[in-house]
This record gives sequence, C-alpha cells and structure tokens, in this order.
Amino acid sequence: MLQIVLKSYDYYEGKIDGKIGSVSKAALRSFQNKNGLIVDGILGPETCLRLLDRVNIKSNVINLNIEETNKNQQYSEQTESQQRILKELGLYTGSIDGLNGPGTQRAIKAFQNKAGLVADGVVGAKTDKALSLGEAAYVQNTDINTENASEAQLPVIAASSSSSAIDLINYNPNENCIEGYVNTIDVWVPDPCFYPVFVYRFGKTAQVNSQNELDSYLQARWSLTKEKVYTSIGPVSTQNYTPGVNSPVNGLPMSPDANNSIVIGIKNDNNVRARPQSGPQNADAVVEVLVEGGMTRFINIFYQSDTTYHGPIRSARPTDPTVLRPLGGVLVASGATGGLIPEIIDMGVPVITDRRPEYFRISSRNAPHNLYADTKKLKSLAVAKGYVKSTTPQPLFAWGDPIVSNWAANTYLNLTFSSQTQTKWTWNGSNYVRTYYDAYKGSSSGNVHNWVDVNGNQGQISTTTVIALFCEPYIHPLQLPSVKTVGNGRAIILHQGKILDVFWKRGSNLDPFHIVDKNGNELFVPKGKVWISLVPNTKSPSFG
Repeated sequence: MLQIVLKSYDYYEGKIDGKIGSVSKAALRSFQNKNGLIVDGILGPETCLRLLDRVNIKSNVINLNIEETNKNQQYSEQTESQQRILKELGLYTGSIDGLNGPGTQRAIKAFQNKAGLVADGVVGAKTDKALSLGEAAYVQNTDINTENASEAQLPVIAASSSSSAIDLINYNPNENCIEGYVNTIDVWVPDPCFYPVFVYRFGKTAQVNSQNELDSYLQARWSLTKEKVYTSIGPVSTQNYTPGVNSPVNGLPMSPDANNSIVIGIKNDNNVRARPQSGPQNADAVVEVLVEGGMTRFINIFYQSDTTYHGPIRSARPTDPTVLRPLGGVLVASGATGGLIPEIIDMGVPVITDRRPEYFRISSRNAPHNLYADTKKLKSLAVAKGYVKSTTPQPLFAWGDPIVSNWAANTYLNLTFSSQTQTKWTWNGSNYVRTYYDAYKGSSSGNVHNWVDVNGNQGQISTTTVIALFCEPYIHPLQLPSVKTVGNGRAIILHQGKILDVFWKRGSNLDPFHIVDKNGNELFVPKGKVWISLVPNTKSPSFG
C-alpha cells in the first residue's frame, strides 16, 4: 500500500509488489524531502500522517507534453464510470471528473496488477471486463504465505505491554556499516550504524537493528507507535434476561424453532450504487462502520433471524472482527485487502468469503454490487466447518428493562461519519427511521434510506433502538480507515422517543460493550432490534 500511495503522488514509478526495497525507500525519501520531513526513508508516525493529509501534501509534479495534456483534459463518461469503480476499490484517490489524468492512469495500473493483467494504464477489452467484476477480478493473493514466512523470521523480544530499554550491544557507528540481512539460521544480522528502535503489534514488542529488518517488520504490519493496553472487563450484567431464551444480539426472546446455531455478521455495501440494500431489515442487529472515501458499510448480524436474499456483500475491514469476537461470531465478506484476513482469523474470528452455493450473483445489478447470499446456508456452512464457539453466546450489551421514561425527550439524532457521509435517525412514534446525506449522491440531505426484498418490495430502514458509540479513529497499517472499539468513549442511546447520553467502555475484543454513567455505574440497555453506529469521536452529533 505504501508504493500505491507514493505512486498516486508521482513519487514512485516502480512495480507495485509490496516489497520495500531501494526504489521504494528512495521514493519515500524524496517524498519526505519535498514535504519538509526528516529524510530517513523510514515510515514513521509523522510520515504516515503526512501521507494521509491529502489537503496539504505536496506531489512530485510530472510535466506532460501539450498533446497528452489536451487529450487527458477531455471529459469521458466511460472514464468517470471507471473512476467510480476504482475509488470504490480504494485505488483512486482523486476527484470524479471523467478526465484520464495521471492519477486515473496510476489507479488503472494498480488495478491491472491486482487482476493479473498487463499494467499499461490503458482500459482495453480485458481491463474493461475485469473492472465490471470489481474485487472478484483480483488474482489469488499470496500475502498470507508471505506474512507467515516473514513472521517466522521476526524475533519477538517481549510479549508484554511494557518496553524494556533499547539494547545497544550491536550499535557502534564507528564500525563499517552493512545492510542487515537474515543469515543461514534465520537470524537477522545487525547493522552497527543503525540506532535500534522498537516496533509493536498486537501487544508484542520487538527491537530491530537494521533498516532492512525494520522494512521487513513494517511490511508485516508492525508499527513504530506503541499500542495502548487495556485490561479485560469481563461479561455484562443483565436484567430479565435468560441465556438461550433471550437473544445475545438484541435481548429479545427467541422463537423455540429459531435457527440460532451460530452468530454470523455479513458485510453489506453502502455505496450509492448498492442502495437499496437487502439484509438490514432482516438482521437482528446492524453495525455501521467507516471505510475508505468517507463512506460507511454495514455488518448485518444474524442469530435468530434469517434471509435467503442478502446483499450486496463487500470486503472485510479491520473493525469488523472487533464487534463479532464477543459473540463468537463468524465474519462473512467478499475478500479483503491482502494480509487482512489472516489478522482477522488471528483475532479468533473465522471468515467465510465468496463461496458457492451460499453466495450468488444477481443479474439486475453490475459487479461489484451484485454479490448476495443465503444466511441459512451460511450458518450451515459455518457449523459444518466447526466454527461454533458457544451454544449460548454472551450478550453484546447489558440487556435489560431500564426506566426509559426517566430519559430526556428526543425526536432526532444526526451522526457525522465524515464530510461525505451523515445519517439522521428520526422518531416517528413507533420506530426510528433513517435518512442520509451522501456526497457521492449529490448535495441534498434527507434522502430516505430504503431496503428492498427479493420480490422488489421496498420500505424505509427502521430500528427500535439506536446506539451511537463514539470511537477513536485511526489508519490501519494497510491504509484502511478504522475505529478502535477497545477503550472508552461517549455513548448515545435512543429508545421510544427518549435519549440517554452516557459512556461506553471495553477492555478487550473479548468483552461485550459496557454502558456506564459518569460515575462508572453499569446501565441496562433496552431490548429490541438495534442499530449500532461506530462514529469517529472527532465528529460531534446533534440532537433535539
């Protein structure tokens, strides 16, 4: 992903192969020099932040000849359509303008590389057909094996949250400098001129002693920034809740013949071309999360409910497993950025992706917005694969019967995920109904958000309870926008035309979400179909 970002700003001209070699490091140093950073060729925190600062970043200007410039400044509806697809795939970062400029051509080349095509930046018949398939056109990724192989060569120094002092035994800048390398017994040979640094990942700490070793760690998704460490809180208390009788997903009593063999969470696209979706109206709970381009996607959670028609299904993101882990859930998606699925599995969340006959494509929509699935078949597959962790999953929240009449009166809640995406929940006397603003759709707000079933019937998305959890945003090492669901933050709950403005806390991905007041006292959450919005805490809500 570093190569793709550097290429998008005209610093990197090599092959996108994920290897941080001399060409990549030279491009990174050039970027650092032009953007007023310390020129060390290291992808540190300040460099990462500047790479993500699209407003103030300085590109490496490429001079085009007049003929090329004139040609690329001609608007094309076909180019605009290609830009939209490439932006949805996370490969194009520019504006949707229908102009075949350098950014568009780089995005096409990146797509061609992923699809196993000749990366010439020209959209011929093969590339055009592949673009219509979206992520389904990508060739099989070998990142999983590469990551496992590199992990085997990474000596973990400590598996604790605390770092010991840097070991300088191998540091002597007066000696001859060498390039660090892995010797015949898979041990890194240090560079005496390299001042050691710590890297961190999943609570582990390692010291690295050469630039090559550091590059290897960073490529394997380690970070130079130390992670915060929390202590697991444990399960929540409940009220008038019986395990096996009440749903752990929304607290409601389950039918005796419910197909509640396992919890599954299915990714649901929320792109302008994916609406109206099928699935949110059937799910026991929905989780809305931020993704690239300022857009959101849904995780539709099914336990006691089912549907034969769920879609469009899209790829996994880093936040997904964090909400499914306490339920012992299985993530259902359409692939993921290379290297992410092994991370999700490492977190204890199994993944099902692109299976037949559980998945199917519909003819009324174009790829990638036409992949659907049957939840009954998905549950059966998950059970057959041995993914069941518990016959009675723990409750996701402290389900109970709080005295909602004591809460403040409320009629609406506006939530901002980004400058591109805002949602509004309005109390209609019986439920909360959803409208939205989507910058990709147009400048208007108040768009009614509908669902659609297999027969074409439509209705406005609604829910009994809305829970907005305000979470710390961050950029995952794979350059994916995400939020942290471990820690604490503000929580807003809507139910029966009332509002409760309190806090949430969580010590690990194994924990359910604890809702507490300002004194830390645990509060019960009303039972009912729930919509959970994971909102960046940098965005303020409005309500009244």
